Amino acid sequence: MSSAPAGARETVAACPACLSVDARPFTTTAAMMHASDERFSFVRCGGCGVVYLSPRVPAADLGDWYPPSYLPWRGPAAWGRWAPLVASGLRATDRRRVRRVQRYGSLGPASRVLDVGCGRPTFLRALVDETGCRAVGTDVSDEGWKGEHALARDLDLRTGELEEFAFDESFDLVTMWHYLEHDYAPHRTLRTVRALAAPGARLVIEVPDHDSWSRRRYGAEWAGYHTPRHTVLWDSASLGSALESAGWQVEAIEPVGSLDAWTLAWMSRQERRGIDWADSMEPHFAGFLAGRALLWPLMRAWERLRGRRGTGVLTAVARAATDGR
Repeated sequence: MSSAPAGARETVAACPACLSVDARPFTTTAAMMHASDERFSFVRCGGCGVVYLSPRVPAADLGDWYPPSYLPWRGPAAWGRWAPLVASGLRATDRRRVRRVQRYGSLGPASRVLDVGCGRPTFLRALVDETGCRAVGTDVSDEGWKGEHALARDLDLRTGELEEFAFDESFDLVTMWHYLEHDYAPHRTLRTVRALAAPGARLVIEVPDHDSWSRRRYGAEWAGYHTPRHTVLWDSASLGSALESAGWQVEAIEPVGSLDAWTLAWMSRQERRGIDWADSMEPHFAGFLAGRALLWPLMRAWERLRGRRGTGVLTAVARAATDGR
């Protein structure tokens, strides 16, 4: 095991979600998906209950924690001969996201959509191809689309922090697919997108659910911590409170998402087993499929019998009020 990337760590003076200075120790986790022996501490806010990383890696040094072997960057190719099936699964996730956002009104060529933390912008590609909307994607890196002209075609993709950009029109829809848990200043981001939203616009956020069964089951080895890349861990109460404080009207918070929650549970199992994430994932694919088909439905059924619905992923939908709120 190699040592952690060099660099200072910064103590978080106030809660990133509500700015309270009341923080209490919560848990300590190992670095995840990285050949490092460093451990990190999470605290729980006494004000809103959100769990956040402190001390954390300064944003300027976070690139050290995204090596070339980082699994999401390797994509389907990491799964060897199973790559076509993995790619098909990723496309299915994008289709679920497109169907989800279409529930909140018709999108067409006049519609403006902003995807914050777009990563590899396959969701925007699928949405534009189906609806013809005008789409903007932002991310701190262009690694997700660099050199992929067909993917980026007619998308407005921008590299940098959201606050750095000027937009000449408001947005009818804002999405954040597993972005907000990475955000170093989510209170500011939620206010920024509220200011960018047209009256009646929807905001759709999907994050790991810290109050879920899989987090309780795997504890400090829960992959939703994704230490140290995830800096804020949300549950329905803390996310709803943050949205309301930022001027959004919460319409729904559901313990489900477009990301298959078994993926999060499976990754947690591998963290517990000490998998080397830099290796080929091909030998692990059969176990992943077997667990998804056999074990995961039994786990979910057992939790439903016990009155626990959330299995790992949370989705919030909020609306920009038209009454001046």
